[in-house]
Amino acid sequence: MSNIENAIYGTGASLIANTIVYPLDLAKTLIQTQTKEAEKVRDSEEPEDHYENTVDCIVQIYKNHGIHALYTGISTSLLSNAVQSFSYYYWYSFVRKSYSQLKKQHKRSQVNSTAEELLLGIVAAAIGQLFTTPINVISTRQQTDAKRSDESILETGKRIYEENSFTGFWRGLKVSLVLTINPAITYATYERTKRLIFPSKKILRPHENFTLGIISKMIATLLTQPLIISKAMLQKSHRYKSLQEYLIYLVRTEGWRSLWKGLLPQLSKTVLVQGFIFMFKDQLYLLFKSIYVLIKLKKSGNLKVVKTRQPL
Repeated sequence: MSNIENAIYGTGASLIANTIVYPLDLAKTLIQTQTKEAEKVRDSEEPEDHYENTVDCIVQIYKNHGIHALYTGISTSLLSNAVQSFSYYYWYSFVRKSYSQLKKQHKRSQVNSTAEELLLGIVAAAIGQLFTTPINVISTRQQTDAKRSDESILETGKRIYEENSFTGFWRGLKVSLVLTINPAITYATYERTKRLIFPSKKILRPHENFTLGIISKMIATLLTQPLIISKAMLQKSHRYKSLQEYLIYLVRTEGWRSLWKGLLPQLSKTVLVQGFIFMFKDQLYLLFKSIYVLIKLKKSGNLKVVKTRQPL
């Protein structure tokens, strides 16, 4: 596949997967960015809803705001996912092919080591983050601000600009760059596991891709969860100036275990999404390849329609 084809199929798979699990994504973001009620009272802010877990969050939102509220900010979120996925898959394909050509010129093995896979994933994700962070910031704001749930992308963007100027659109960029290790671990684990379990297969079956996607994303998420929480909070509020400041505050007020708060909704969302992405990506490729072949055969006049005799 070309770089563009790889990006298109990856983006299509990502949109399908994220639409399926969006309520879980919303619950995950709300749980990760909620703080203790004591803090709200001390700062004289209006109290917000408090959620115990993913199910409680989804039930409360449905009861208090209706089913449509479970899809608050979905348009911005899907736009963010589309841009992020397209950018990542394009640059990931570009970086891998460029590195492969470089190794070929120096007559080195074309099979990448785990360290090489991690490095390639980090480089691709870092390039993509420069373009996608502004959309992520807007998406996080829309998901976590129930009072402005009907606000458009432009209105949210205008509010962010008024608060922090242009730099506000890249809040959490440092954390995002650190978090490039997450997709890097995911894809390195996927590629390594695929070569170990299915060494002779180029395209896996849907359930095989789904299983490998779940395993690889679970490992990556467990290792990077504290950074994921920090990124969400930095994009939600301008109260915290840096990753270190928020992590220290979190440990002091809520303990070490709080670094992994929201882990269950994070796993339930990201693990499923990654499984679906890997599953749908290859299937979309096979589908469009089949359609392309059929169209080509029809134009050349070589497509034959087989008619079956109806039973008497």
